[in-house]
Amino acid sequence: MLKPLNTRPAGPRNIILWVLVGVLTLSGIIAIIMAFRGGSSGEDEVTVVYTNAAATLAAQQLTLQAGVPSATPTLMATATPAVTATSLVSPTLFATQPVINNTSSAPSGAVGCNNSAYVNDVTFPDDTVVTSGQAMTKTWKLQNTGSCDWTATYKVSFVSGNAMGGTATPIGVSVPAGQSADISISLTAPATAGDAIGYWILTNDDGQNFGSSFYIKVNVGGASTGATATATATGTTASKPNPVDNPDITLSCTLGGTGGTQYEHAGTLTWADQSDNETGFYIYVNGTVIGQAQANATSYTIPSGSFFDKDVTSTFGVAAFNSAGSADTKTVTKKCP
Repeated sequence: MLKPLNTRPAGPRNIILWVLVGVLTLSGIIAIIMAFRGGSSGEDEVTVVYTNAAATLAAQQLTLQAGVPSATPTLMATATPAVTATSLVSPTLFATQPVINNTSSAPSGAVGCNNSAYVNDVTFPDDTVVTSGQAMTKTWKLQNTGSCDWTATYKVSFVSGNAMGGTATPIGVSVPAGQSADISISLTAPATAGDAIGYWILTNDDGQNFGSSFYIKVNVGGASTGATATATATGTTASKPNPVDNPDITLSCTLGGTGGTQYEHAGTLTWADQSDNETGFYIYVNGTVIGQAQANATSYTIPSGSFFDKDVTSTFGVAAFNSAGSADTKTVTKKCP
């Protein structure tokens, strides 16, 4: 916006200038008179006239300048307000959290190099009729579909349903990658009549479940579906296998354990197979099942890890079994050293 001009009062300054003009005019008149009296030359007179005229002109110019306002207008520019950019708030996206469902009956699938697949039932096919409290040895044929071998200490572990008295049991055999094997556990038929089903799965040495789950389904005291309690998957009637003969063990003893005074028991248990109808063999150490061997096997490697005091006698046993039950256990005793 332009501000109005400030006009300064010209009174005092104009008076001074007019006084100067009057003085110069008076001086000019005096000079002319003196020139005529002194007999000056015409050239001098002319010079004096020009000089006076110049002075008069200068005085007039000063007078004119005095009448002109000397104030210089100041242009005051109105400041334009700066535009402040307001940032827009980005909308917050609320991601929907996935709901994770976990059911114990779901197969774990591959875990590392471990994986398995169900092949078929060897004993007690689905809906086999059993009696209340009947002892059962359930056997499945499973395939190692992973890339590493299963050791004999891998276990069959309960997942869900009716456990039928079963507990986690070592598979008792080494199964190379790509191969199949018969895996068995000992069960007891429920006391309540009706259908009973239990799901199981393999567990590696690190305690991780892997592969596809498999199950046993029986009918307690129900109508027959064509299978009998002693029937195998092929429908033939089974009888208990004969006991093995001549069990023996080559025992290795390594000093260690608590205080370095105990001996670690390991070695190879051998026997003579006396049957042709066994599903496999239970292996015992001091009355506890530690593993299973396949049908027609005649040896089993006792894994290391068991420590006993000096002069303690250990009992190693083997018993053939099938769907009809287990044969008598044959034993051999050894001690270290």
